[in-house]
Amino acid sequence: MAQYRSLQGGRSIAVSGVKGQPHTYYFGAMGGGVWKSLDGGNNWFSSSDSTFKASSVGAIAVSSSNPNIVFAGTGETDIRGNISYGDGLYKSTDAGKTWKHIGLVKASAIGAIQIHPDNPDLVYVAAMGNIFGPNLERGVYKSTNGGGTWKLVLAKNDSTGAVDVKLDPNNANVLYAAMWQAYRNHFSMSSGGTGSGLYKSTDGGETWKDISKNPGMPKGLLGKIGISVSPVNSDRLYAMIENQQKGGLYTSDDAGATWKLVNEEAFLKQRPWYYMNLAADPKNENGLIVLNVNAWKSFDGGKTFKEIEVHHGDTHDIWINPDNSDNFIIGDDGGGEVTFNGGGTFTELDFPTAQFYHVHTDNEFPYNIYGAQQDNSTVRIPSRTSGYSITDKDWWPVAGGESGYVVEDPLNPDITYGGSYDGYLSIYNKKTEEEQLINVYPEFYMGHGSDSREYRFQWTYPIMFSPHDPNALYVTSQYVHKSMDRGHSWEKISPDLTRHDSTTMGASGGPISKDNTGVETYATIFAFAESPLEKGVFYAASDDGLIHISRDNGKNWENITPKSSLLPEFALMSIVEVSPHDPATVYLAATRYKLNDFKPYLLKSTDYGKTWKSITNGIPSDQFTRVIREDPTRKDLLYAGTEQGVWTSFNGGNSWQPLQLNLPTTPIHDLVIQKRENDLVVATHGRSFWILDDITPLYQLNDEVAQADEHLFKPGHAYRMSGGVRKEEVPTAGENAANGVVVRYYFKKTPPDELKMHFLTMDGDTVISYSSRTDKKGKPLKIAKEFYTDETVSRPGTLPALSGTNVFVWDMRYADATAVDGTNIMWSGSVVGPKAVPGTYQVHLYHGDKLVGKQEFQIVKDPRVKTSDAEFREQFDLAMKINDKLSETHKGINKLRSIRKQVDAHIASVKDSTESKRLKELAKPMLEGLDTIENALMQPKSKAGQDALNFPIQLNDKLAGVKTVVLSGETRPTKSSYTAFEDLSKRIDVHLNQLSEIINRDVPAFNQAARQSEIKAIIIN
Repeated sequence: MAQYRSLQGGRSIAVSGVKGQPHTYYFGAMGGGVWKSLDGGNNWFSSSDSTFKASSVGAIAVSSSNPNIVFAGTGETDIRGNISYGDGLYKSTDAGKTWKHIGLVKASAIGAIQIHPDNPDLVYVAAMGNIFGPNLERGVYKSTNGGGTWKLVLAKNDSTGAVDVKLDPNNANVLYAAMWQAYRNHFSMSSGGTGSGLYKSTDGGETWKDISKNPGMPKGLLGKIGISVSPVNSDRLYAMIENQQKGGLYTSDDAGATWKLVNEEAFLKQRPWYYMNLAADPKNENGLIVLNVNAWKSFDGGKTFKEIEVHHGDTHDIWINPDNSDNFIIGDDGGGEVTFNGGGTFTELDFPTAQFYHVHTDNEFPYNIYGAQQDNSTVRIPSRTSGYSITDKDWWPVAGGESGYVVEDPLNPDITYGGSYDGYLSIYNKKTEEEQLINVYPEFYMGHGSDSREYRFQWTYPIMFSPHDPNALYVTSQYVHKSMDRGHSWEKISPDLTRHDSTTMGASGGPISKDNTGVETYATIFAFAESPLEKGVFYAASDDGLIHISRDNGKNWENITPKSSLLPEFALMSIVEVSPHDPATVYLAATRYKLNDFKPYLLKSTDYGKTWKSITNGIPSDQFTRVIREDPTRKDLLYAGTEQGVWTSFNGGNSWQPLQLNLPTTPIHDLVIQKRENDLVVATHGRSFWILDDITPLYQLNDEVAQADEHLFKPGHAYRMSGGVRKEEVPTAGENAANGVVVRYYFKKTPPDELKMHFLTMDGDTVISYSSRTDKKGKPLKIAKEFYTDETVSRPGTLPALSGTNVFVWDMRYADATAVDGTNIMWSGSVVGPKAVPGTYQVHLYHGDKLVGKQEFQIVKDPRVKTSDAEFREQFDLAMKINDKLSETHKGINKLRSIRKQVDAHIASVKDSTESKRLKELAKPMLEGLDTIENALMQPKSKAGQDALNFPIQLNDKLAGVKTVVLSGETRPTKSSYTAFEDLSKRIDVHLNQLSEIINRDVPAFNQAARQSEIKAIIIN
């Protein structure tokens, strides 16, 4: 799979630096695993892809006494509606190179980790537990053996967990823990309750005292609490407290015995369930940083604050260097960012951890990928470029906001339509850069519950154009809305198609703070589709568990909800997929994880939804599913996205198998198949966009292939264009599509014999050949002579020969011209062979002398290029003539160098000085002649790339430069290119003819003279 990155990363609520290593940092991505930087946050790399089962990381801690020991807790305690579950705690003993799972699976969401400053085996964990249902395995855990075993040392009940735990930096026996009673379900969230409170231990966590009711603490219900101890003065505590009456920043100057409210400004405590973290300055007891929508710094104990200008808002976690208060890392909704000057500047948020909600592709070339990124912009990204990577210059924002669908106008791809929460709907014209709001009804309801909204638009409501009518645009609230004039006017074509249960439609939040952003808007149509085979056949599925069909363009709707035995009530219907092969077949992906049910729900109907069956065989029971698609080319080939990856079925869903390959563990929120290119494109919620380039091998899989010992798959078509894949240092660069013919072949076992691959024209002429053999230095070896046409040789690159599926990319080029032996620095060109012209070719694969298979494939021209087949042939023919002349020239140079070497060696071997002198005199004019020819044909003094600025290029370099001109575009050669080729060829021939004279005249004469000596005569070939 190829990866396509975003301008900014996704949400991070876990960060850490390393004491004594100011350039080493970690951050945990939501849905993206653990990331590490070794250069102060300028560049990051994934540290956990191969190990973690759960991809959301909610807490990270590094031992201050042994920086090789790192703990990472999974799950998310900032309880959004789109959070991913955790599976406990992981530990690394080699600074993040490898990880081991060390338990606490049912802890589910881990909010904080503390490691004893001198004993890395003594660890404390704050576990929130299951966000979506009751469980007793929540609270503060302690381990005395580095996570080998765990003891629950502080617990309240099955709905109250620990969200924070802090060690006193000056006395490791003293700890503080924040307990939080909170939950989220399918229609609301709750923060606060009688279980919430602040606790203290003075015996290393063995016993705890509730200090929530100590003098000065707020009265009434408590919600989320963040706690920090001043490293300068252990008596100074800071706490951000959610409370019905007096929430805000509290301080204590007697280690929690008494408290006072020092700041209740709204900017410090807004949306408390999502924030409330803070950190005390390690050098100043009156200094602290409080995190909320913005980050705030105080130097007077919290009385006043100044904003820290981070790159991205919604700040969640912070680690301050204990040796330098000006050096810290903040985790926010863009990732982890580092500062070395107290927040004056921060490192960029350049890592591929974007959280996309949906994905859409168009039919342009290259096709574009569209999506909306959580707490960032919408984006349009090309699937490939003519360069060697996909960078920020290749993508741009489009219509809509952070959460919605994005689609292009079927009649004009420069125009896009995108949505977001609260019914936001816009149209954007890339050429004019104009964006217009076309909301179905322009009344906003931010802060209102679902029951007070005229139109209930979900956070990520569907937007689509009809596959039959490019003028018909559809969006959904609790109704299906249709526009025939690009959003200027709308009509409802359905009744309310939701359960609209009043008990699920009130305001979300409480009992302390409300939260109605749009995520909580409930009883909405969450999925919508029109049959690609039958115009006016619609399916509308709701987030509260109903699905309806209309077969008369929306005039009448029928409830076709599966029986509760197949799909329990209130399931969120995530994706409806109508088969592109059978009008009666429809698929449904649903989730119930917000109701504490993590099972995958995939259903299929073959009678327009009258009856349904479950199709989840093979998918693990805890990987809930958000999307299912059927391949538009091969019937019954299905793809499904789960919370951990991608699965495929070859039999209509009867059984599934993983299609993970190199895709990291990450939630898959949506996927589509780009039919023209046969690409599978997935929207991950934590690792940006990924593409499985060319899924045609999946079309060829059958029982015979599956049981075979070896098989050569038919390659997909390849575009003749510039660009390709190259590792880039730019953090935001996305991996480009491979430029060439992608050949896949399978071996059940590692092949014991040499593999040989030959590319041929349809007439049977060999284009080029490759082998799996290498020399001692790992370089490709030439293939046995009988497999050559003329002197075709392998271009750089060796055939992989492994068990399983192997991939080899032919760059579509003919063999290189013969190179000069030894150093040959060229300025204006090279020996590289020209690309094959568009047309049909074939590939043959041999295992030893056995033919594994033959396959045909197409090389096609870039659709944007107008060059004719005849013009491509004209360009190719001239380039081949140039390469042939280069080969002739370089063979001549190699020949004269061989003659010189043999002559010098023979003279050096003659011990008689008189005889040696005679031979030198005899050889002198011959060697001088060889030098003159070599100096005319090439520049032997050039040893480095820019030596040509001092030593002028000669005929071979000039000839190669003509080829550079000829191949500089996808077009026929210029007239002057022919003229230059003919002129340079004639000038080269003069010197090659002189070389022939020396070989035919002077070499035999020297051999004859050498035979007169007592030394055995040399024979120069």
